[in-house]
Amino acid sequence: MRVSFLLFAGLLLAAVVSGCGGGSAASSEAASSGNTASGFTSSAAIAVTDPVTVGTLKGMSDALVVGDHIVVRSRSDAFVTLNGQPVYPGTRLSVLDKQGKLVSTTDYGFTLAAGYTGDWVMMLSPDGFIMVQSTSGTRLQHFDAQARLVGGVTDLYPTVAATSTTEYAAAENGGAVDGNGFWLATTFSLLPVTDKTQYVLKLCKFDFSGRQLTPPFMISTSALHPRVAAAGGAVLAGWLEGGGGMLAMWSKGAGAPTIRSINTGGSQPYPLVLTTDGKMGVLWNGKATMTSTGGVMGVMIDNYGTPLLATGRTDLTQETLSAHWDGNVRATVIDAHAYKGGIAIAGSAVGALKAGEPITDVLVLADYTLGTDPLSSSAQTILRFTLPGRAALGPTPVLRQMLFDDHAVLLIGDDNRLQAVYTTRNR
Repeated sequence: MRVSFLLFAGLLLAAVVSGCGGGSAASSEAASSGNTASGFTSSAAIAVTDPVTVGTLKGMSDALVVGDHIVVRSRSDAFVTLNGQPVYPGTRLSVLDKQGKLVSTTDYGFTLAAGYTGDWVMMLSPDGFIMVQSTSGTRLQHFDAQARLVGGVTDLYPTVAATSTTEYAAAENGGAVDGNGFWLATTFSLLPVTDKTQYVLKLCKFDFSGRQLTPPFMISTSALHPRVAAAGGAVLAGWLEGGGGMLAMWSKGAGAPTIRSINTGGSQPYPLVLTTDGKMGVLWNGKATMTSTGGVMGVMIDNYGTPLLATGRTDLTQETLSAHWDGNVRATVIDAHAYKGGIAIAGSAVGALKAGEPITDVLVLADYTLGTDPLSSSAQTILRFTLPGRAALGPTPVLRQMLFDDHAVLLIGDDNRLQAVYTTRNR
């Protein structure tokens, strides 16, 4: 890992992008290494336009690329009142073009699941995309490529009555598409839920109609917050168990998973596909302050779920990917994707864009090239920038990268609005 960065300003973007504006009201700073260590990018290869507000959408929960456009899931206008406060489901589905311009929007309210205000997992399907409840249920819904609801509802596991005390009810889900279907990691618990409840974790592959393609494999008897990555017949599940990060790795053709702890110190592991042939990695959130690094951590792993570290290194806290983001990493959920032979990460930090400037929210786009070295030693390109006027993000910002062959759209959502930033990467 390079230990120092030279910072330079003056990235002035003259391009005018249809639907995304242009200009230079947003300040930016490109980062590159000042050392001669191998694997360093000598100039900024990431460029951004000024953000453009997307319709009146607010409270974005998730988004994905569907063909040549984007589908965004955001806050519905419908709500229920809990403890005197309105709670909204994330069931407004909107279509954006590949520049981030709003094309259409449909507010499904509570029609997808009566009274359900929990989150959903969005995954591509052959004819559009699917959504599966990610909390308190496993209801599967189908949508075409234009975000129109198709067909009926499928419960991937039997529903359990709220009054039952003998049946295991689904609590949390994480999913990932792989070939002819999708893997779903699901925690189950007996009701009622208390502070002493134990959650078992099962992993099962379903086809897109909801039929089981494998039996539900039991992989933990005490698990929280499951997530899954899958590609080329390899599957990686991650979860928290006893305050530490755990992985279950199925290599292609293996008869059983390898399960191991990765000792992330209580931080949530995020499995990540690195290559289409099944190479995997894992990211997690470490502690970071204004004066010490941490933030986004990450390692490649082998077919047995073992982190690939530099010779003689065993401490995963040395594997920071955000040592040069210059600030206290803010985002609680990491947005990362395999992209053109590397990893594209979007995040934010609270700090100063340049020395002597006010503290504010700094947005970060970071590319890490995949090679034979540990992720923390990989070639990297980092662009730090602020919103026009150094505007702050809302209290619960959500960042999503929509990656196309020749450009990307960074979606920045909070409680007040959704903004789109057209970005290009020189890869």
